[in-house]
Amino acid sequence: MMEEVKIEIHNCPICGGKHTYDLKVERTVVLKAFTMNDLKERPQPVRLTQIFICPVKNKKFQATIKLYQDSSSIIKSVKVKGVLQDETEKQSRR
Repeated sequence: MMEEVKIEIHNCPICGGKHTYDLKVERTVVLKAFTMNDLKERPQPVRLTQIFICPVKNKKFQATIKLYQDSSSIIKSVKVKGVLQDETEKQSRR
């Protein structure tokens, strides 16, 4: 299952600005019989390190992000689709 997620980098290590990125998250769906414990289960945080590109300076940087998964939907892969255009325009006007 594919899902699109938006994340914000509040303090870009290259330019110091804020950027919003679109991520494509692929999840593996685990088919199982649900129990009462599954109904009470809360998604658990998963830390992932990704490479992003600063849209202001056009330079790569590495950042650790936090996404959530539970036992029935496990993160398989994450790809950075791109930066949102409106955030790029705001940064370049500074």
